[in-house]
Amino acid sequence: MLPIVFVIAATISAPIADVPTELWQVAPGTEARVWTVSEKPVEKGRALVLIPGLHVHPLRPTKATKPELRAWQLPKSELVKALAKDFDVFAFGYAQTVSVDGIAQAPGLRDAVANLRKSGYKEIVLVGHSAGGVIGRQFVEVNPNAGVSRVIAVGSPFAGAEMATLNVGFPKVQAPFVKSLAPEVRKDATRTSKFALGPDMEFACVVCKLKRAETDGVVQVRSQWPEDLQQLGVPAVLSQVAHTEAMCDADTAKLIAELANGKLTRWSADEVTAARKILAGETATRPGLFRREK
Repeated sequence: MLPIVFVIAATISAPIADVPTELWQVAPGTEARVWTVSEKPVEKGRALVLIPGLHVHPLRPTKATKPELRAWQLPKSELVKALAKDFDVFAFGYAQTVSVDGIAQAPGLRDAVANLRKSGYKEIVLVGHSAGGVIGRQFVEVNPNAGVSRVIAVGSPFAGAEMATLNVGFPKVQAPFVKSLAPEVRKDATRTSKFALGPDMEFACVVCKLKRAETDGVVQVRSQWPEDLQQLGVPAVLSQVAHTEAMCDADTAKLIAELANGKLTRWSADEVTAARKILAGETATRPGLFRREK
């Protein structure tokens, strides 16, 4: 295996720190392998990069200091198998020792995308789960000309998650990452950001939701599709699945694959209003807006 690449990342309020990152190719193939820029597109000529969110390591904190693959990023997962029909699939990993803002603005993901472009991929899609979606959004806002075609955020806490305000359940080394997902921090980050999601960037939110609840068990629905994205006309699709199960769910995998392949156009104000009512359970499902039931 190639040595881990170390990159520099800035956090919201912490000093610059070295952050290990890695890019694996997980499809085609039966095993994940570290990818290098010298390789040319294997099959599809279209690349899709999976970006994970928070993975707490309370008993083995050193694991948080290294990039890692999640089960849903592996070749045999339902998600990778669904995506591999149309894309060469890659998995991005990063140490969770700085803020999500630091990860998004550091060279690691930027270099990974640039190297995929250099290798010949004409289309690059980012799919981020939870904090990974926040990272994906910030990345394309800061790097609008990086060559990313579209971004799909799944269960992402754009307006923060209350669990991030707790001071227990995670090791000290992960505190900057966890605390950067707190509602007040995300609110300040959005308010003070000099960057905005451009109108030409294709973007969609997969809103995860438990039945008869306004949350997926971790992130509130209103945080996954917040007011600022609604004002931009960013479309959203509902998946009735728990936050922790979203990327392992076969139906959600099919939904993500559909979004990755489709044209993600911005909604009108009327479409956003209709979607809000559907999400609140006030009206019946309107095709193309939300899926209320599996």
